[in-house]
Amino acid sequence: MRIWNAAVNHIRKSGTYSAKMLKDKPVKAVIGETQRILDDGMQSGLSDNEPPQQMTDSLRSDVFVFSACKTHIQLKELSSMLLNDQGKVTPMSEFKQKATELHRQYNENYLEAEYVFATSSAQMAARWADVAQSEDRYDLQYRTAGDSRVRETHRRLSNITLPAGDSFWDQYYPPNGWRCRCTAIQVRKGKYPQSDSDQSITLGEIATTEIDAQGNNRSEMFRFNPGKQQVIFPPSHPYYKVKETVTKNVK
Repeated sequence: MRIWNAAVNHIRKSGTYSAKMLKDKPVKAVIGETQRILDDGMQSGLSDNEPPQQMTDSLRSDVFVFSACKTHIQLKELSSMLLNDQGKVTPMSEFKQKATELHRQYNENYLEAEYVFATSSAQMAARWADVAQSEDRYDLQYRTAGDSRVRETHRRLSNITLPAGDSFWDQYYPPNGWRCRCTAIQVRKGKYPQSDSDQSITLGEIATTEIDAQGNNRSEMFRFNPGKQQVIFPPSHPYYKVKETVTKNVK
Protein backbone atom coordinates (compact mmCIF):
# COMPACT_ATOMS: atom_id res chain seq x y z
CA MET A 1 0.00 0.00 0.00
CA ARG A 2 2.92 2.34 0.73
CA ILE A 3 4.22 1.99 -2.82
CA TRP A 4 0.75 2.61 -4.25
CA ASN A 5 0.19 5.66 -2.03
CA ALA A 6 3.47 7.18 -3.23
CA ALA A 7 2.29 6.83 -6.84
CA VAL A 8 -1.12 8.28 -5.93
CA ASN A 9 0.52 11.32 -4.34
CA HIS A 10 2.75 11.71 -7.39
CA ILE A 11 -0.24 11.74 -9.75
CA ARG A 12 -2.12 14.12 -7.49
CA LYS A 13 0.82 16.52 -7.33
CA SER A 14 1.39 16.33 -11.08
CA GLY A 15 -2.28 16.92 -11.78
CA THR A 16 -2.13 14.56 -14.76
CA TYR A 17 -0.78 11.25 -16.00
CA SER A 18 0.73 10.09 -19.28
CA ALA A 19 2.73 7.09 -20.45
CA LYS A 20 5.90 9.18 -20.24
CA MET A 21 5.51 9.04 -16.45
CA LEU A 22 6.15 5.30 -16.48
CA LYS A 23 9.81 6.23 -16.00
CA ASP A 24 9.06 8.29 -12.88
CA LYS A 25 10.36 6.67 -9.70
CA PRO A 26 6.98 6.27 -7.89
CA VAL A 27 5.41 4.71 -11.00
CA LYS A 28 8.39 2.42 -11.64
CA ALA A 29 8.02 1.22 -8.05
CA VAL A 30 4.42 0.11 -8.72
CA ILE A 31 5.53 -1.75 -11.84
CA GLY A 32 8.38 -3.36 -9.91
CA GLU A 33 6.17 -4.52 -7.05
CA THR A 34 3.58 -5.97 -9.43
CA GLN A 35 6.31 -7.71 -11.36
CA ARG A 36 7.85 -9.09 -8.17
CA ILE A 37 4.59 -10.67 -7.05
CA LEU A 38 3.74 -12.14 -10.46
CA ASP A 39 7.32 -13.32 -10.94
CA ASP A 40 7.03 -15.19 -7.63
CA GLY A 41 3.93 -16.90 -9.01
CA MET A 42 5.77 -17.78 -12.21
CA GLN A 43 8.78 -19.15 -10.31
CA SER A 44 6.44 -21.29 -8.21
CA GLY A 45 5.12 -22.84 -11.41
CA LEU A 46 8.64 -23.49 -12.65
CA SER A 47 9.93 -24.91 -9.36
CA ASP A 48 9.58 -28.54 -10.47
CA ASN A 49 10.47 -27.92 -14.09
CA GLU A 50 13.55 -26.84 -16.01
CA PRO A 51 12.43 -25.26 -19.29
CA PRO A 52 15.02 -23.99 -21.77
CA GLN A 53 16.59 -20.69 -20.75
CA GLN A 54 15.13 -18.98 -23.82
CA MET A 55 11.62 -19.91 -22.66
CA THR A 56 12.30 -18.76 -19.10
CA ASP A 57 13.58 -15.41 -20.37
CA SER A 58 10.53 -15.01 -22.61
CA LEU A 59 8.14 -15.81 -19.76
CA ARG A 60 9.88 -13.36 -17.46
CA SER A 61 9.76 -10.65 -20.13
CA ASP A 62 6.03 -11.21 -20.54
CA VAL A 63 5.48 -10.78 -16.80
CA PHE A 64 7.33 -7.45 -16.91
CA VAL A 65 5.34 -6.13 -19.88
CA PHE A 66 2.07 -7.30 -18.29
CA SER A 67 3.00 -5.50 -15.05
CA ALA A 68 3.84 -2.30 -16.90
CA CYS A 69 0.63 -2.38 -18.94
CA LYS A 70 -1.44 -3.05 -15.84
CA THR A 71 0.18 -0.14 -14.01
CA HIS A 72 -0.45 2.18 -16.96
CA ILE A 73 -4.12 1.17 -17.17
CA GLN A 74 -4.82 1.72 -13.49
CA LEU A 75 -2.96 5.02 -13.29
CA LYS A 76 -4.87 6.31 -16.30
CA GLU A 77 -8.05 5.38 -14.47
CA LEU A 78 -6.74 7.08 -11.34
CA SER A 79 -5.96 10.29 -13.25
CA SER A 80 -9.55 10.41 -14.50
CA MET A 81 -10.57 10.89 -10.87
CA LEU A 82 -8.51 14.06 -10.41
CA LEU A 83 -11.54 16.12 -11.46
CA ASN A 84 -15.14 15.57 -10.39
CA ASP A 85 -18.24 15.58 -12.58
CA GLN A 86 -18.34 19.38 -12.43
CA GLY A 87 -14.80 19.67 -13.75
CA LYS A 88 -13.44 20.80 -10.40
CA VAL A 89 -10.50 19.33 -8.53
CA THR A 90 -11.63 16.35 -6.48
CA PRO A 91 -11.13 16.99 -2.73
CA MET A 92 -8.11 15.18 -1.34
CA SER A 93 -10.10 12.96 1.02
CA GLU A 94 -12.43 11.84 -1.78
CA PHE A 95 -9.53 11.30 -4.18
CA LYS A 96 -7.67 9.17 -1.63
CA GLN A 97 -10.79 7.11 -1.00
CA LYS A 98 -11.23 6.43 -4.71
CA ALA A 99 -7.54 5.57 -4.99
CA THR A 100 -7.89 3.06 -2.16
CA GLU A 101 -10.86 1.42 -3.88
CA LEU A 102 -8.88 1.24 -7.12
CA HIS A 103 -5.98 -0.35 -5.29
CA ARG A 104 -8.28 -2.95 -3.76
CA GLN A 105 -9.67 -3.81 -7.18
CA TYR A 106 -6.42 -4.02 -9.14
CA ASN A 107 -3.80 -4.90 -6.54
CA GLU A 108 -5.74 -7.21 -4.28
CA ASN A 109 -8.64 -8.86 -6.13
CA TYR A 110 -7.21 -8.92 -9.66
CA LEU A 111 -3.62 -9.48 -8.58
CA GLU A 112 -4.48 -12.54 -6.52
CA ALA A 113 -6.16 -14.17 -9.53
CA GLU A 114 -3.26 -13.13 -11.78
CA TYR A 115 -0.76 -14.68 -9.38
CA VAL A 116 -2.61 -18.01 -9.43
CA PHE A 117 -2.80 -17.86 -13.23
CA ALA A 118 0.91 -17.07 -13.52
CA THR A 119 1.74 -20.15 -11.47
CA SER A 120 -0.44 -22.46 -13.55
CA SER A 121 0.55 -20.92 -16.88
CA ALA A 122 4.27 -21.20 -16.11
CA GLN A 123 3.88 -24.82 -15.07
CA MET A 124 2.03 -25.70 -18.28
CA ALA A 125 4.49 -23.73 -20.44
CA ALA A 126 7.41 -25.65 -18.94
CA ARG A 127 5.68 -28.97 -19.52
CA TRP A 128 5.17 -28.07 -23.16
CA ALA A 129 8.93 -28.01 -23.62
CA ASP A 130 8.96 -31.74 -22.77
CA VAL A 131 5.89 -32.40 -24.90
CA ALA A 132 7.55 -30.96 -27.98
CA GLN A 133 10.49 -33.33 -27.60
CA SER A 134 8.47 -36.54 -27.32
CA GLU A 135 5.28 -36.04 -29.33
CA ASP A 136 6.17 -39.01 -31.53
CA ARG A 137 5.76 -41.36 -28.53
CA TYR A 138 3.05 -39.67 -26.49
CA ASP A 139 -0.37 -38.11 -26.90
CA LEU A 140 -1.68 -35.36 -24.65
CA GLN A 141 -4.70 -35.91 -22.43
CA TYR A 142 -6.79 -33.16 -20.83
CA ARG A 143 -7.39 -33.62 -17.11
CA THR A 144 -9.46 -31.62 -14.62
CA ALA A 145 -8.98 -31.42 -10.85
CA GLY A 146 -11.83 -33.92 -10.61
CA ASP A 147 -13.76 -32.31 -7.77
CA SER A 148 -17.01 -30.40 -7.30
CA ARG A 149 -15.32 -27.06 -8.00
CA VAL A 150 -14.56 -27.91 -11.62
CA ARG A 151 -16.56 -25.82 -14.07
CA GLU A 152 -19.04 -27.93 -16.01
CA THR A 153 -17.73 -26.65 -19.34
CA HIS A 154 -14.20 -27.70 -18.32
CA ARG A 155 -15.47 -31.05 -17.07
CA ARG A 156 -16.62 -31.80 -20.61
CA LEU A 157 -13.00 -31.51 -21.77
CA SER A 158 -11.89 -34.18 -19.32
CA ASN A 159 -9.92 -37.05 -20.92
CA ILE A 160 -9.78 -35.50 -24.39
CA THR A 161 -6.81 -37.31 -25.89
CA LEU A 162 -5.08 -35.96 -28.99
CA PRO A 163 -1.59 -35.79 -30.51
CA ALA A 164 0.45 -32.85 -29.28
CA GLY A 165 0.47 -31.50 -32.83
CA ASP A 166 -3.34 -31.34 -33.05
CA SER A 167 -4.71 -27.81 -33.48
CA PHE A 168 -6.87 -28.30 -30.38
CA TRP A 169 -3.84 -27.65 -28.20
CA ASP A 170 -3.07 -24.35 -29.95
CA GLN A 171 -6.05 -22.74 -28.22
CA TYR A 172 -7.28 -25.06 -25.47
CA TYR A 173 -4.10 -26.12 -23.72
CA PRO A 174 -4.62 -25.25 -20.02
CA PRO A 175 -5.11 -23.01 -18.15
CA ASN A 176 -8.40 -22.05 -19.79
CA GLY A 177 -9.58 -19.33 -17.42
CA TRP A 178 -8.92 -17.50 -14.17
CA ARG A 179 -8.29 -20.02 -11.37
CA CYS A 180 -8.44 -22.89 -13.84
CA ARG A 181 -6.82 -25.97 -12.26
CA CYS A 182 -6.93 -28.15 -15.34
CA THR A 183 -3.83 -29.73 -16.80
CA ALA A 184 -2.68 -31.80 -19.76
CA ILE A 185 -0.53 -34.88 -19.27
CA GLN A 186 1.42 -37.11 -21.62
CA VAL A 187 -0.01 -40.57 -22.15
CA ARG A 188 1.55 -43.38 -24.14
CA LYS A 189 0.22 -43.54 -27.69
CA GLY A 190 -2.35 -46.29 -28.03
CA LYS A 191 -3.16 -46.50 -24.31
CA TYR A 192 -6.25 -44.33 -24.80
CA PRO A 193 -8.39 -43.92 -27.92
CA GLN A 194 -7.82 -40.59 -29.63
CA SER A 195 -10.68 -38.11 -29.45
CA ASP A 196 -12.38 -36.48 -32.41
CA SER A 197 -10.47 -33.25 -33.05
CA ASP A 198 -13.42 -31.23 -34.38
CA GLN A 199 -15.69 -32.25 -31.52
CA SER A 200 -12.94 -31.44 -29.04
CA ILE A 201 -12.45 -27.98 -30.53
CA THR A 202 -16.19 -27.34 -30.26
CA LEU A 203 -16.07 -28.24 -26.56
CA GLY A 204 -13.04 -25.99 -26.16
CA GLU A 205 -14.92 -23.09 -27.72
CA ILE A 206 -17.79 -23.62 -25.29
CA ALA A 207 -15.39 -23.78 -22.33
CA THR A 208 -13.87 -20.44 -23.32
CA THR A 209 -17.09 -18.56 -24.02
CA GLU A 210 -18.53 -16.17 -21.45
CA ILE A 211 -20.56 -13.31 -22.92
CA ASP A 212 -20.71 -10.13 -20.82
CA ALA A 213 -23.40 -7.45 -20.74
CA GLN A 214 -21.81 -5.69 -23.73
CA GLY A 215 -21.90 -8.84 -25.83
CA ASN A 216 -18.15 -9.46 -25.59
CA ASN A 217 -16.67 -12.89 -24.95
CA ARG A 218 -14.63 -12.35 -21.78
CA SER A 219 -13.09 -15.82 -21.93
CA GLU A 220 -11.99 -15.84 -25.56
CA MET A 221 -8.61 -14.46 -24.55
CA PHE A 222 -7.79 -17.76 -22.86
CA ARG A 223 -7.54 -19.46 -26.25
CA PHE A 224 -3.76 -19.60 -26.35
CA ASN A 225 -0.91 -21.97 -25.55
CA PRO A 226 1.62 -20.54 -23.06
CA GLY A 227 4.21 -23.14 -24.02
CA LYS A 228 4.04 -22.65 -27.78
CA GLN A 229 3.82 -18.89 -27.50
CA GLN A 230 6.21 -18.71 -24.54
CA VAL A 231 4.11 -16.21 -22.61
CA ILE A 232 2.48 -16.26 -19.19
CA PHE A 233 -0.62 -14.17 -19.85
CA PRO A 234 -3.08 -14.28 -22.76
CA PRO A 235 -1.70 -12.16 -25.62
CA SER A 236 -5.18 -10.68 -26.15
CA HIS A 237 -5.64 -9.67 -22.50
CA PRO A 238 -7.25 -6.18 -22.32
CA TYR A 239 -4.14 -4.76 -20.61
CA TYR A 240 -2.16 -5.38 -23.79
CA LYS A 241 -4.23 -2.90 -25.76
CA VAL A 242 -1.71 -0.32 -24.56
CA LYS A 243 1.34 -2.58 -25.04
CA GLU A 244 2.88 -0.57 -27.86
CA THR A 245 2.50 2.71 -25.98
CA VAL A 246 3.87 1.24 -22.77
CA THR A 247 6.90 -0.52 -24.28
CA LYS A 248 7.94 2.74 -25.92
CA ASN A 249 8.06 4.44 -22.55
CA VAL A 250 9.38 1.90 -20.04
CA LYS A 251 12.79 1.36 -21.62
